[in-house]
Amino acid sequence: MAKIGIAFPDFITTEKINRRRAPSDFLRNAGNRPRVLLAILIIFCGVLIFRLFSLQIIEGRYFRSLANSNRVKTVIIHAPRGVVTDRWGQVLVRNVPGFRKVISGKTKLLSKEEALAEIAKGEKGLEIDSLRFYPYKESLAHVLGYIGQIDPQELKNPSYSGYLGGDLIGKFGIEKEYENFLRGIDGRELIEINNTGEEIRKLGKSDPISGRNINLTVDLALQEKAYKALNKVKKGAVIATTPEGEVLTIISKPSFDPNLFTMGDGYKTSSESSYQNLDQILSDSSNQPLLNRSISGLYPPGSTFKLVVAASGLTNKIIDESYSITDTGVIRVGEFSFSNWFFTGYGKTDGEVNVVKGIKRSNDIFFYKLAEKIGVEAISAMAEKIGLGKTLGIDLEGEAKGIVPTPEWKLRNIGEQWYLGDTYHYG
Repeated sequence: MAKIGIAFPDFITTEKINRRRAPSDFLRNAGNRPRVLLAILIIFCGVLIFRLFSLQIIEGRYFRSLANSNRVKTVIIHAPRGVVTDRWGQVLVRNVPGFRKVISGKTKLLSKEEALAEIAKGEKGLEIDSLRFYPYKESLAHVLGYIGQIDPQELKNPSYSGYLGGDLIGKFGIEKEYENFLRGIDGRELIEINNTGEEIRKLGKSDPISGRNINLTVDLALQEKAYKALNKVKKGAVIATTPEGEVLTIISKPSFDPNLFTMGDGYKTSSESSYQNLDQILSDSSNQPLLNRSISGLYPPGSTFKLVVAASGLTNKIIDESYSITDTGVIRVGEFSFSNWFFTGYGKTDGEVNVVKGIKRSNDIFFYKLAEKIGVEAISAMAEKIGLGKTLGIDLEGEAKGIVPTPEWKLRNIGEQWYLGDTYHYG
């Protein structure tokens, strides 16, 4: 390549050529940017349109329901429970005006006076409800029972299908046994509200339907008299029936005032009541006031069982009225002694004893010997025939059945054989 003077280099380098072309390259590359931006904008708009379509068309019904639920409030109108009466129509449990307040999912019952005090403080969210009142308190507590708030485990029970948290259900006694009869059908009121929760207008209402009333076979007057007769008894039970098997009285002591469970914290029971508050009732594990001793307690029959032994001997014609034994005061079997109460207490005997005198004097020696003569199998058969060792099917929860022992039962449960002494004690 020719040299043209000293002011010029011998060669024109590629680097210098590139520097001169850089501006035109820049302009050419910049021309692609609008297309990139346009593509991004189209994609963004497409996503936005799809999302709007999804919200308004595909999920529109769901979000409309949410919006409506936010502007419409449902108020439950609690149905009154049915009234319970005795065999003559005397009211045993009734409803009185009251309120309920839900705090952290827990229902608190309030009397009218308590509710007015809450309202005076500016409290909101109180629901009108009826409280369960038991006018005869302790005397009918184990018959009627009480109501309380449904718990999470009960809500899982198919028997309580349709119930909601905070609902009040029968927890004990007739209130529990006849829950499906006594419980009514709650009503509902729909109220339109604004974004601050203020009422705009009422949209609709369905009235509640009261529960059904129940008439018991219990005789209130007899129940009250029997309870007062046991006034000084700390623990005991009484049950009386008609010849047809209708229950007239059921009493268990100690008892409690069921209003303590249902009438709110402001309720004060009688000063004569055995328990003044719920904590005392629930914490008394030694006396167990919630145990219905008349149907759930299991106790030795004592000398009343002598009637079963006598009935077995007479029915099976093992003895008759002329059968008798001589009361020796005590029977000895090896190293064991079996005495008559009269001999143990007074050192005396009853002489010649037949079945009538044996029952009248409750003579242990007579029934020891009679049980040995009859045999344990025949006695047990008679006991089962008259209903011992079975439940009666009474309309109350927790009925327990007693035990009618046999040699097989003793071997299976205690691991011992049956001895002659067992037969004596059985008689």
